[in-house]
Amino acid sequence: MTLLPAFLRPPDRFAPRDRRIVLLMSVAAYLQGFAQAQATNTLPFARLSLGLTTGEMSQILAVTRFGSVLALAFSFYGDRHGRRAPFLSAFTILILANAATAFVPNPTVYTALQGIVRMTATAVGVLALVYLAEELAPTIRAYGIAIYGGAASFGAGTALFALPVAETEPEAWRSLFAASAIGVVFLPLLYSKLNESRAFRDPTRKANLFSALGGNHFINFWVFALISLLAAAFSAVSLTFALERLVNELDIETTRAVAVMLIGGTAGGIGFLLGGRLADTWGRRPTAMLGFTLSLAGGLGLYWLDSQPLIVVAVAISSLGSFAAVPALGAHRNELFPTSIRATAVVWLNTIGVLGSISGLAIGRLAIDEIGLTLTVSYLGAGMLLSTLLILLLPETRGQVLAGANTVL
Repeated sequence: MTLLPAFLRPPDRFAPRDRRIVLLMSVAAYLQGFAQAQATNTLPFARLSLGLTTGEMSQILAVTRFGSVLALAFSFYGDRHGRRAPFLSAFTILILANAATAFVPNPTVYTALQGIVRMTATAVGVLALVYLAEELAPTIRAYGIAIYGGAASFGAGTALFALPVAETEPEAWRSLFAASAIGVVFLPLLYSKLNESRAFRDPTRKANLFSALGGNHFINFWVFALISLLAAAFSAVSLTFALERLVNELDIETTRAVAVMLIGGTAGGIGFLLGGRLADTWGRRPTAMLGFTLSLAGGLGLYWLDSQPLIVVAVAISSLGSFAAVPALGAHRNELFPTSIRATAVVWLNTIGVLGSISGLAIGRLAIDEIGLTLTVSYLGAGMLLSTLLILLLPETRGQVLAGANTVL
């Protein structure tokens, strides 16, 4: 990392154990990102192949997001018995279910398998961030989460780079799902090298599934929940239909549309490292607010602008903001809760975020066919603005030490 400019370097040194856990989780993140991106990337092709309208596809994607609620089972087990087993189980199921989507015969099976993908991808993402938060030193915690986020984004970028394959024939989109099976090769390494989190202690008083929703953490939980809900409603529609906007509304050929997204996304990719450094030195709250503001501005630009060069700039600004917010929010939500309920609290927050995504897509189901994508995204942007302001209500947690706990606090 010494080759990076000073403003992108980690604020402190990574110990050998830090590097090991970041490397393992980053490989898992890359494979997760590649697998999870397929449903969104292949949307224009899978929609036509399965005989669905844009509104109907929005409805299916909303239904699949309900699978994320079931990730609570993985996190609940993780808070009571350890992080390792549920993480490994979820990652294995994620790879297999996404690969199996290549063979779906109808929309019903597609919905079921992608619901499983959503469930396990949520569990993998949450438990990976819990691992990183508990294993890494406070001075590099957000930066380590930034590397994880960057690896997941790189996996999604690889999936986007491969998308022109879907143009070669009507059913070629299925081969992109099948490619997820490459993750099976990584499983032996992950199973043999990943140890239990050092911060985890088998609690003498077991938390229940709803402990994180009340008690001493009531205010922080529900403020963060509202932030997640509003931000996810905007992001779900603006991200899901980005290629639909470029390919089917602006009549940009798929290869050029992919190039627009890749160039803009790559330019914004420095947001991960910049956001990680700022979150560890400047603070979680200001970094997240800056990220949300840029994400909103760029996201609206994507739907209001028609010039390809300006759309590239809009995508870059949106990506920079979204990526910068990832390490700040990832560290913040793990630091707000004790070890005994951390994973469950984070999955609850993620689940509420998923409800936000479902709400956004449900609004899309009703509004897109009536008023169009641009106005729909713009109205949802008002909620994103409110979520940015709500961050001010959360306490700053930069530098907080995460220790094991034997009781529910």
